[in-house]
Amino acid sequence: MSKMTGAEEYSQIPPKVLRLYRAVIRLIERGADPAILRVSDITQEAGIGKGTAYEYFDSKEEIVLGAVVYQIQAVAIELEGELQKRASFEEQVDYLLDAVSVCNTQKNCFFKLVHILTDNSEFSNQVHARMNTKAFERYRLVGLFRQMLGAAAERGELRRDLPLDYMVFSLGARIFAYMVAASEEGLQVELPRMRELVFRGIMEELQARGASGRPPKTPLP
Repeated sequence: MSKMTGAEEYSQIPPKVLRLYRAVIRLIERGADPAILRVSDITQEAGIGKGTAYEYFDSKEEIVLGAVVYQIQAVAIELEGELQKRASFEEQVDYLLDAVSVCNTQKNCFFKLVHILTDNSEFSNQVHARMNTKAFERYRLVGLFRQMLGAAAERGELRRDLPLDYMVFSLGARIFAYMVAASEEGLQVELPRMRELVFRGIMEELQARGASGRPPKTPLP
């Protein structure tokens, strides 16, 4: 039986490995520190023997890394599918902002998982290295935004004078800022108004003049 390399596509992961990965995610959701998880903790949660885990992995670190990368892939695929259901750039931005709002009340979602890539810990650096390959580009926020904005540009919804790379990072910066705001307490600006300000900022900077002019969900005063 071959060992897992961490480069497997989402659909190529064996069922027993999926059980291990999902066990890790459940443990993390319940507050476990990935750095101190033991193989026995994972296999007990997964309901399989330790020997089975070592048939696929050489160490606990490989199991945990694989689990986090798998979960980022899983949620990114779901997010990608939801974005493709939206017919316009405005609808897609609406969905992203709504997803951030909902994510604020949930333990497990894409926008919280990406925090793992930004805390500068050794573990986050390992996850980042695993994800920072061409094969995994579509599962990173940059890849998702590039695909979304590229399609919107082809539909003529975006400004033509801004490079796609700039628009990708401009959108990402605003979404990330809203994500931080949604997790903060005691803000002077209420979150619904913050959402509309972020929405309007994205539209005014990136949207082509004359493209759908649908107003925000809650008009600003």
